Amino acid sequence: MSDLVDPGGGSPIIGAWDHPLANPNLEDARIVHSLDRFAGIPGLGRAEAAYRQKLRLKSWQYMTAVTDELFIAFVVGTAGFASNGFVYAAELPGGAVHTKFAITPLTVGTHLASSSTAGSHSFSTRGLGITIENLDGGRRFAAHLEARTENGGQLAADLAFRSRATDDHLSLCVPLPGGRWNYTHKFAAFEVSGRVTIDGRTIDLAPGRSYGTMDFTKMYALRHSVWKWISLSGRTKHGKLIGLNLVDPTPDAAVSENALWIDGKREPLADVRLEQEQPTEAAGPWRISAENLDLDMRAVAHVEQRLDLPLVKQRLRHVVGSFSGRLLTKSGHIHDLENVVGIAEDYDTWW
Repeated sequence: MSDLVDPGGGSPIIGAWDHPLANPNLEDARIVHSLDRFAGIPGLGRAEAAYRQKLRLKSWQYMTAVTDELFIAFVVGTAGFASNGFVYAAELPGGAVHTKFAITPLTVGTHLASSSTAGSHSFSTRGLGITIENLDGGRRFAAHLEARTENGGQLAADLAFRSRATDDHLSLCVPLPGGRWNYTHKFAAFEVSGRVTIDGRTIDLAPGRSYGTMDFTKMYALRHSVWKWISLSGRTKHGKLIGLNLVDPTPDAAVSENALWIDGKREPLADVRLEQEQPTEAAGPWRISAENLDLDMRAVAHVEQRLDLPLVKQRLRHVVGSFSGRLLTKSGHIHDLENVVGIAEDYDTWW
């Protein structure tokens, strides 16, 4: 059964849900593009659908985990004409970074499941292997990573992400300008267990002091996409498990992915503004504000991926940062954050 688009194609359902969708068939949606006039025409319609689904749809799953000693992030993604996998780990609090980025043509060595609720995602190329298993209807995940880092070292990880049956996940589908669409499933309050090994040294991640986030997205992206994004998970000063997911600019829709989690319960946030105080400085501080939220971020480390090809240009910058400040929930409770580690993304791409 389709969850977003009728079998005959057309526009997806616009809405938000407290659970991931089992069949978010955004790929069946019609979009505005150079071949859209052929949609539905026998023979030509199949060519239009193949072009749209293989070369215009972007899909990825990005995950992070953090403990006292380490922040680690990884992704499996594809844009049809090229696929992307990376892993990076930042040692805390010093900021030493271990990275491996890779891009492969088309979907060589890459598999993306059609949803975040079942199946697996994988990326495999020389020096990098990533597997993400989607478990328990998208409420648990298992990840296995093996990488030869850019400085010639070794990085490996086996991680388990767990949320409770009563936790509020967030999935939504929103329109984008120019007749495009975006579906995403996000959660920012996982308990994480497992281990990461860097150059022979093992760091254990234990529930109760290790936390995680995830972002599964299917997007008929704009030719030029620009956004800033915040994702973090940790404990407040009073021990509450907190998660944040914020994006700026926010798509113009009745629902939004801007949200906070307190002990697995989600609240929407409005009026989000994400600002780099020194935009030309990769490791400069950020200012984060929203309805009932005020945070500062101090950079700990950063990584960057750039592409400059005839039809594709990309700048992806992730700043691993330490977030401090205060938020007020709708129940009237004040929560203070002090040095909660997460990421700030600055994204600008033509494709």
